[in-house]
Amino acid sequence: MRNRGVVAIANSILNATEMDEVVAALIDASRAVGHHGGYLECVQQVEEAFGQQFDTHRCSMTDQADSILSQAEEVYDHPSLLVMELVIEALKHDDWCALLRSIIDPPKTVELSDEEEATDSDGDGDGYE
Repeated sequence: MRNRGVVAIANSILNATEMDEVVAALIDASRAVGHHGGYLECVQQVEEAFGQQFDTHRCSMTDQADSILSQAEEVYDHPSLLVMELVIEALKHDDWCALLRSIIDPPKTVELSDEEEATDSDGDGDGYE
């Protein structure tokens, strides 16, 4: 556990599906804020060049982009990850090492022997002849 425990826990956290969703939402929100800011800057330059005001209210990028980004940042800063809850709960017990090992170790796979593979005579892998 000492040699690979921290790495396995870190990988479990970084590879959590919930973390992927949080990061994707943060990327989308920051992209929307960037597009909105770029659009408004472009409109300002065009207005200066033509000396005419343009209506930006129908822009598909809304003013709420900043608040959406703030919400995404809050979720990113305080994620709720199942694996973290399991680790915290495991650390409360006396046998925390065994509990952590059961959380982070991958399930054991069973390999078939040559004899067991030979009994599957039709070759489709379903175990029926």
